[in-house]
Amino acid sequence: MVAQACTDIEHRSRAGAILRRIAAYTGVTVATVGLVTAFAGSRAHAADIEYDTASAAEIEAHLEDLEARRDDAATSLTGLQTQLTAAQAVITAATEDYGTTGAQLLDVTAAVESAEDELGAKVSTLVEYAQEQSDKYAEAEAATETADQLEPQIAALEAQVEELDAQIDEAEAAYDEAAEAEAEAAAAAEAEAEAESESASSSSDSGSTAEYSADAATAAVQFAKDQLGESYVFGAAGPDTWDCSGLIAGAYGVSGVSLTHSTWAMWDETSAISRDELQPGDLVFYNGQGHVAMYIGDGQVIHAPKPGDVVKISDLDMGMSIDGYRRV
Repeated sequence: MVAQACTDIEHRSRAGAILRRIAAYTGVTVATVGLVTAFAGSRAHAADIEYDTASAAEIEAHLEDLEARRDDAATSLTGLQTQLTAAQAVITAATEDYGTTGAQLLDVTAAVESAEDELGAKVSTLVEYAQEQSDKYAEAEAATETADQLEPQIAALEAQVEELDAQIDEAEAAYDEAAEAEAEAAAAAEAEAEAESESASSSSDSGSTAEYSADAATAAVQFAKDQLGESYVFGAAGPDTWDCSGLIAGAYGVSGVSLTHSTWAMWDETSAISRDELQPGDLVFYNGQGHVAMYIGDGQVIHAPKPGDVVKISDLDMGMSIDGYRRV
């Protein structure tokens, strides 16, 4: 009974020593188990954010938090993958050393033959060989257990890194959109203030000196409509591609009216009118005089909007700030 107890104690002690030796070799510690759970608990999901209503600064802070979480997860993943590789190396080495049954038989036979003729020596040799094989098996078993623990943790961290990458891409796109919208809003506000100032200074002659040329205006509207669906190209003035001022200059050019291919110059070359005076062929300027369209009646304009778009008809109030109304 005492001998059996001693044997059990020795077995547990030896197994513990082997496990500690494997752990030291692979870099695995008790703290490693449950690492993914601990990581997920220590870094909760970033604060919820509504991209549609958040400012660029708020989205930027959210993005930085996501990137920090992604870096933490990637670092943990690298550590676990290193540990798994080491454990698998132990398993491979033990398998190579342990060998097949035939190889073991050859090893035993060689060990016995090399021992002294005395039976006790041979038995001792066999016991030592058996103990060596038992230790190798235990090492491989401990390394296998470690690998089994690491693999699901690695899979969970890989999924976490992938999800964070997707969230980072989404946040970056939202940040770009918010920053662009804020810049456009600031520019529009500045343009509106300038337009109000200019409108106040020119209100005295609004409509009083602007003579309407029906023939030229009608021809210009028809010309512009004939270009519907043709592509926008910056700096283009026909015959098949246009930018906003190029379309207007081309439309009035058919009647011999010369307008400079520039929205700002075109503003200076035309006369101010009020919104109530708008007639087909009159011009509407937007976004700090950076865009121009032609009024065609019924609250609509025709214009060449932007890269990637085509000549088309839009509402007079199409979302851009209006600087003023001019007559050629």
